[in-house]
Amino acid sequence: MRYMTTTAAFLLFAIAILPAVSGGDPAKITNLDKLNTEADEEDPCPTSDGSGLLYASKARGSYDIYLSKRATATGPLGAGKLMIGDKVADERCPFSFKDKYFFATNEIRDEKFAKLKNFDLMKQTGFQAPLFVEGDVNTPADEMYPWVTPAGKELYFSRKGEEGWRLYVANGPVPGPIGKSAPVGFAVNFHRATVAGNGLTMFLQGPLEDGKIGIFRSKRNKVGDKWSAPEAVAMLNHAESKKGDMQPALTADGTRLYFASDRPGGKGGLDIWTVLTSQLK
Repeated sequence: MRYMTTTAAFLLFAIAILPAVSGGDPAKITNLDKLNTEADEEDPCPTSDGSGLLYASKARGSYDIYLSKRATATGPLGAGKLMIGDKVADERCPFSFKDKYFFATNEIRDEKFAKLKNFDLMKQTGFQAPLFVEGDVNTPADEMYPWVTPAGKELYFSRKGEEGWRLYVANGPVPGPIGKSAPVGFAVNFHRATVAGNGLTMFLQGPLEDGKIGIFRSKRNKVGDKWSAPEAVAMLNHAESKKGDMQPALTADGTRLYFASDRPGGKGGLDIWTVLTSQLK
């Protein structure tokens, strides 16, 4: 596997801060046409300062991780550049937190586990080689979609069991190490969480009545409290999409939401779209 180069790491951790933009109603949902292709683009994740976007693309046959940047502080996100690639395994759902970089891979590291080919979560610190996330996060099941809250006190991730995907949370990585995980308590297939700002609002994906995937919102009064039952964000769930709208990802300040969708107006397959959260009433 090819891991993050020094240049790629520098781009990830040292890009300029993007100023916030105000919006109104109705919601203006924008296709990121400069980075989307006819293949599937998924797993959006804004860089820590919000001025770049990490994502996964299947343009080369298997999923690889790319970084899209703006040419200017207020310009559009440009075409992505390959950061982590592997022609055999899939690298997906990137997330950056300070000098730490999380992602999921189904790379086979030992042939005796070849039949499993499950996704595990990896963590790379600085320029060191990636390691498996510590604690009990990784199992023989698939683990994907890592998301660390801004204060670093909680690591959310998804695990696929016999019934489907469930959302889990573990302590850390601040102060560290990452501690024991536990289910958040949502119904099956309500998962792939994103939490930003003060850590009191979560967006996640979940099943809709028509068999598609939709984007939901949950809230809590303070960090550590139980999350409320997820409620669908109706204005984001497009009636003409086939698979649906999924994989929400907030900027660190919570002002903008990115997500994947096969709604009309895209380039083909799943595309990445964005909207200001101030417009999501």
